[in-house]
Amino acid sequence: MKNIFTKTNITIILIVAGGILLIFSFVFEHGTPKFEYELIAPNQIMSSIYKVYGNPNTGFWLSKLVLKNIGSGPAYNVKIFYKLDGYSDWKESNTYKIILPTSTIIDLYYPLIQSNIMDIKTSSPSSINFKITYQETQGGVTKEITGSKSITILGANNFVFSSIPPEESTGSFNDVFSNYPLLAAWATPGDPVVISFADLGNKLAGGPGATLSDEDALMSLAGMWDVSVHNGIQYKTEPEAFWSGQFSEYIKYPRDVIKDKIGTCIDTALFFSTLALTQGLNAYIVLMPGHAFSIIELPSGQLIPVETTTLNNGYTFSQAIESGVNTYTNAINGPYIIIDLQKYQSIGIIPPELPELPTDILTVWNITSPSTSKSLQAGIDSGQTSSDYISFINYAPMWSVTYPSSWSVQQSTNEVYFSSTGVELFVSWGYGVSKETARLSVESLFSGLGVLSVNNSSSSLISGIPCDLITYNMFYQDNSYLVRARYFEYNGYGFAVFYDFAYDSFYNTNLQICESIVQSFTLGDVH
Repeated sequence: MKNIFTKTNITIILIVAGGILLIFSFVFEHGTPKFEYELIAPNQIMSSIYKVYGNPNTGFWLSKLVLKNIGSGPAYNVKIFYKLDGYSDWKESNTYKIILPTSTIIDLYYPLIQSNIMDIKTSSPSSINFKITYQETQGGVTKEITGSKSITILGANNFVFSSIPPEESTGSFNDVFSNYPLLAAWATPGDPVVISFADLGNKLAGGPGATLSDEDALMSLAGMWDVSVHNGIQYKTEPEAFWSGQFSEYIKYPRDVIKDKIGTCIDTALFFSTLALTQGLNAYIVLMPGHAFSIIELPSGQLIPVETTTLNNGYTFSQAIESGVNTYTNAINGPYIIIDLQKYQSIGIIPPELPELPTDILTVWNITSPSTSKSLQAGIDSGQTSSDYISFINYAPMWSVTYPSSWSVQQSTNEVYFSSTGVELFVSWGYGVSKETARLSVESLFSGLGVLSVNNSSSSLISGIPCDLITYNMFYQDNSYLVRARYFEYNGYGFAVFYDFAYDSFYNTNLQICESIVQSFTLGDVH
């Protein structure tokens, strides 16, 4: 095809275009601009998200001005200013060099709001003021238009589920909860109060790095759950109207849940998800009709639903997960929304500044931790002249065993190691760990040393608790070994009690001694 855009043709086009502009200027030379305008803003604004309103990346503007030139001439150097009465200074939004007749612009207001807006505790009247300046001719006299819209500023804890006007809403679940991303502003992982509370749980779990492995993350989460149960944090039922989306609703920050020791399902879900965020884990809130719950992402990417309403029943963390799985199954069979807290906070939906509190505020609020003291009490138990008596007290349930006095004992946060010549026996546990996970850990340990195979699998009892009894053969450095383990769960803890020794001339003696120690294993209070 012949190229029509030759140098000569381009010159002609430019001359014609310039002529059109000259004609256009002549036509409007004696015209006068006239504006039709409307300030659009929600009737209620949330003081808690004042930082969000000031960040264009979030997409949540405070107001928008629809400005149309209905006059016969262009307006020049059009500038638009806004002010939130009492909480921001005048701010120039944009400058438009020219607005032609019949043209319309939509200008968005992202204010820099002062933090004192968080002092509002109950709904308070205010107004958004705007000012438009323009010139009828280039360099001419500046003219001004002013106006305002009355609004209500909600208290610091109030949340509006939807900003879609009733006449525009379809009534769908997503329309009723159109503001759902803004719930991310209620997750406060940087709050020193929440961090201190999470530290109690993390220390209870032995201080593992929650982001290092799934097991460490589960231990950390279980510890924080245990502290919550220990301090009597409860779920309270919200009224049915709470979920209608027609009203603003009072939602607590995690620190409020800690202080009051009570919260709705949204409150407790935000509370526990925030605890997970403090440990570097991703966390989510799931909204479904009439309910909300947490999902925590483990380092491997596995998602763990947690039903925080089970705090009422003093459930263990394992039971809260089991209940969460049931809740999630129900959620995906109907309308639901998943709120990625970390994602929304990364784009600017962040918490407000909360009042600074004393460093000992948890003590003031009577927030305590279950006993974290550890002691290894060795002594001669009455009637046990040839064995020592061990009572290991930790955040796990108390347990005891008897063992030969000639054996050595070493202890760590979640394990006690007994040994003699050619024989070793372990008691290991973890809060929130299933017996299946405990088995995987033990099998991984021995598989890393040699070739491990299951010889026999059966059910048994230990301290009256049903357990899985697994006998293994292990081949290591040209020798065969017996490995025998018992896996069970007790009060939310997963246990593994296991021993190993070589198939040699001492086999029967070692088996008898190890089984005697295991049979002496006792769970519960020991006196």
